[in-house]
Amino acid sequence: MNPLGCWMWLAAKEGIGILNKNRLLTAGLTPEKLYAMDRQQLAAQPAIKDKWLDLLSDKDLEPARAIARRCKHFGIQVLLQCDARYPALLRAIPDPPLVLYVRGRLPDFDHTCCIGVVGTRAATAYGLASTVEFARVFAQAGLTVVSGLAQGIDAAAAKNALMNGGQTIAVLAGGLDICFPRESWDLFEEIARAGALVSENPPGTPHQGYRFPQRNRLISGMSQGVLVVEAPAHSGALLTAERAQEQGRPVFALPGPIQTPASMGCNRLIQSGKARLVITPAEVLDALGQTAPQQSAQVSASQQPMQQRLEPAPSSAPQQPAQVSAPRQPVQQKPEPASVPQQPARPDPSTRRLEDFPGVQRRILQAVQAGAETAEEILEQTGMPATRVIGALTLLELDGALTRENGVLQLGF
Repeated sequence: MNPLGCWMWLAAKEGIGILNKNRLLTAGLTPEKLYAMDRQQLAAQPAIKDKWLDLLSDKDLEPARAIARRCKHFGIQVLLQCDARYPALLRAIPDPPLVLYVRGRLPDFDHTCCIGVVGTRAATAYGLASTVEFARVFAQAGLTVVSGLAQGIDAAAAKNALMNGGQTIAVLAGGLDICFPRESWDLFEEIARAGALVSENPPGTPHQGYRFPQRNRLISGMSQGVLVVEAPAHSGALLTAERAQEQGRPVFALPGPIQTPASMGCNRLIQSGKARLVITPAEVLDALGQTAPQQSAQVSASQQPMQQRLEPAPSSAPQQPAQVSAPRQPVQQKPEPASVPQQPARPDPSTRRLEDFPGVQRRILQAVQAGAETAEEILEQTGMPATRVIGALTLLELDGALTRENGVLQLGF
């Protein structure tokens, strides 16, 4: 049997979570072996749960063949976890994809340092200007910038890496034959030509909301470190930072004005010690053991303090990422201390109870308490819509009520 077909066959079994699929591989049950086993042989394997028997006994390869045909039509490569070209860093995380879909050309991961750059869609001029500068220096230093394709920080990082002759990888939540968001079509095509689009989901997969938190672990998983440029208090970028920490990757964050909601997440990451404060690209390069690009005779803007270079642009004239480059003077006016909103303190974990949480969150916590370890198992136990579960999971993780260790969800109190 063709190994590619077997791997795609197992990868398509949505009733078995990715963490459990990797546990099967660890137990020596490769897709080829699983495909060759009949139901009786499958039932005899300690690593296989009874509820998976129907799924694994279904040997229909037509869905895998349909995916392969679609990949050929759109020029999408298929990398298996056992392939030599599969990113070694990504393979080392607890829940790497069995199959990776690639459109474009991946860098040589053995000789290239990758840096994840993430942040908010609703970026300010400060965040965009910072992204332009950091992406430029990373590209000139030979780093590959890894991000999503979302408007704002992610798109600015990818675009400016390409503009400066660098490499970039955009990790998508859905299929590589669907541009999301539609406004990023030009960048989507540019990355396909000059960089690489990557997804763990086959072509034709819609970019559903619950897939984005799953996508985030791939951004950090392919990167030696992750830079959070600008992120509000509840942001998917913070989940990428959490995944990076679990995967043993350093996290860097840019500080921002305390009055700006878009910087609250970064400031909290720094305050909690979960991220290292950086104000120049050279600090990130030094931490990753990379050499900064040679400076021109003129003093580089990156050698100046961030607050002396950037200020929010007037709302009537928003700046685009590619247009933000000139240094600016600092804002002279300072708000009164009383105008700074007070942030509520996180509740003491030892005093929290399941009854303190609203309905959907409480049902998720009860499922984890009952033994659910992944989002897929929570969906199976609760029967709730995926979008509601993933949204509530995001809030619970940001709140600390749920923690994740080696890909396994646990109660945080």
